[in-house]
Amino acid sequence: MKLRRVIYLLAQGSIFALFATTSHAQSIPRFDVEAYCKEVSRVSGGSATIYNGCITMEQDAYDALKTRWESIPEQTRACCENVARVTGGSYNIFGGCVEMEVDASNSPEAFKF
Repeated sequence: MKLRRVIYLLAQGSIFALFATTSHAQSIPRFDVEAYCKEVSRVSGGSATIYNGCITMEQDAYDALKTRWESIPEQTRACCENVARVTGGSYNIFGGCVEMEVDASNSPEAFKF
């Protein structure tokens, strides 16, 4: 639940700032995964295990996105690309955002008086 809230807040705070600069190409965006994972590893003390695990997780997330890319709505792609870029360019974050957006669009909330 906290991750969902963090991603939501990141999206709300950054989507308008990044909207004009994000390309809305029909292909999966290219992130610098090695640089991202080096930073993740650096923050944790420079662990090779953390780096390798990060690369594996990013690859798995990219492969999963690739198989369903055409079925992801353009609005979800754009929003989640912005969220992923704010966090450093992570396919894992991108994929998690897509999942939450799809779930949210399938069960919209209604305000009750």
